[in-house]
Amino acid sequence: MAILILILALVILLAYFLLVNFVGPSMILKPRQKNFLIDGKIISSPSELGLDYENVEIKSFDGVTLKGWLVKAGSNLVGNVIYIHGTYTNKAFGLKRAKFLSEAGYNVLLIDLRYHGESGGSFCTYGYLEKFDVSEWISFLLKRFPDVPIALFGISLGGAVAIQTAGVDNRVCAIIAEGSFANFYDLIFDYHKVKFKFSPKFLINKVLENVERTSGIKVNEISPIEYVKKVSCPVLYIHGKNDETVKPWHSIVLHRYTSNSEILLVEGAGHVNSWEVLGDGYREKIIEFLWKNCNKNKIQ
Repeated sequence: MAILILILALVILLAYFLLVNFVGPSMILKPRQKNFLIDGKIISSPSELGLDYENVEIKSFDGVTLKGWLVKAGSNLVGNVIYIHGTYTNKAFGLKRAKFLSEAGYNVLLIDLRYHGESGGSFCTYGYLEKFDVSEWISFLLKRFPDVPIALFGISLGGAVAIQTAGVDNRVCAIIAEGSFANFYDLIFDYHKVKFKFSPKFLINKVLENVERTSGIKVNEISPIEYVKKVSCPVLYIHGKNDETVKPWHSIVLHRYTSNSEILLVEGAGHVNSWEVLGDGYREKIIEFLWKNCNKNKIQ
């Protein structure tokens, strides 16, 4: 019996060691990505949706290759939108949104965040480094279209990155943040609580300590709630009331601390599926918000 207890204790210790040092940090820093499907077909190019585009590429401040698709406005150009995808996804997940934005007169730059899609990078850092990458993309667009305003449209992680970017770069005319988190630690804690029904703080703290050790990021600095206090442009928050991945309180708190914002809480919607619930109302709200706040004809 004593031997069995000893073996069990050793197994538990080994599992703990692997979880906090390898499995946990890897799940956070290296999220596995999904393919994008429309009607069961993997989409690999905007041209498959009839969109005029070009492949674009830049180098980040630390030498990482970042890639994207620049979808051209289908009518008279009124603005630029940088679409920022969520965790586990890539730029292709923004194609359907790019289609209606292009039709409304916006160039749409769909980017792959570092460690996603075709971009390089060793880790996903949840905005710690990505905010500077997006700032480089802003510079890229301003060189191509010097008099055209730029909005950021972020989904889930992308919303948090958009907020952090605008907190350090005032060249943004508007932000749409759908399903964003307010604080990285709370996001990780809630996520594990929902997924595993077990999320002790001491365990999360050890995992995050090793996330910092492995990647060099500072977890307490991944906090959109702090960056949003420095954001001067208008922000539209969208969040599903039934979101279990990123609880609605994240957007509610962000809205409360944003000087110029509005919030759309969608009844019956979960994580970033408000479009499916609202239908045409979703597109109309996005276009109305951008037309008001990111339109070169009105700004000039």
